[in-house]
Amino acid sequence: MYNGSYHKYTKHFSGFTLVELMVVISIISLLMSIMLPGLGQAREVARRLVCASNMRSLNLGWIMYSHENDDSIVSANTQLNDGSLKIDYHWVSDGRLEIGNIVGGTEKAIIEGALARYLDEATETYKCKSDKTEMVRSYSISNTMNGYDCGCKNNCPTPYGDAISIRHPASSLVFIDADSNWQIDERAWIAEGFCPMNWDKKVWNVKGENNITARHLDGCNMSYADGHVGSHRWRDNRTIELANWNFSYNDTKNNKDLDYLIKIMEGPMDR
Repeated sequence: MYNGSYHKYTKHFSGFTLVELMVVISIISLLMSIMLPGLGQAREVARRLVCASNMRSLNLGWIMYSHENDDSIVSANTQLNDGSLKIDYHWVSDGRLEIGNIVGGTEKAIIEGALARYLDEATETYKCKSDKTEMVRSYSISNTMNGYDCGCKNNCPTPYGDAISIRHPASSLVFIDADSNWQIDERAWIAEGFCPMNWDKKVWNVKGENNITARHLDGCNMSYADGHVGSHRWRDNRTIELANWNFSYNDTKNNKDLDYLIKIMEGPMDR
């Protein structure tokens, strides 16, 4: 019969002390604070790439439209396409921005647009992954690409009507990340051609339904008439503030971002 002391053959385990647990938790919290911003930035880079892919598909459809229509380019405007009147050249078919319009800002407006058939009516192509609003569309076409010729009021450039007249396609804006101010109107959508500046005074002229964005790491994606897509980061903090709907930042003196947009949105008479 065994008469030895039991404790001699028993292993005794001690747990963490409260101080040790607090040290471990502090280290884990520190590591998370270091890693999370990097992970968030990586996710946004991925979203930016998906957005660029969307824009590349849209731009390809834009080019295919011109090939099938004797070099005429699709309208940058967002009015209704009416088959009975043989109107089928607006890239999306939202109609006028007015009360009672049940088509504007819906997938129906996208599907009935002139570009939808070139994208197999894939409505998700029109939506940026970084766009947190309920809008179905996140992009706009430069007004200089067959948009409204608003004449002399703001000294706007005459829009291009066909692809062959675009003399510098590699530096001529087509699609761009855009925004509509849902803080003002929850039923709003991105209307008409993209034109966020007053050409006569060379200042920002942001409207509630058409604004620049800074959703991609303080920048946005842009596509050009030669088919390439690039990511542009705004260089002026005032531009980023304006993209976030801070209208007090309309001081445009020495704003390189505004100068760049004006350059890539020049019309045929300016080049």
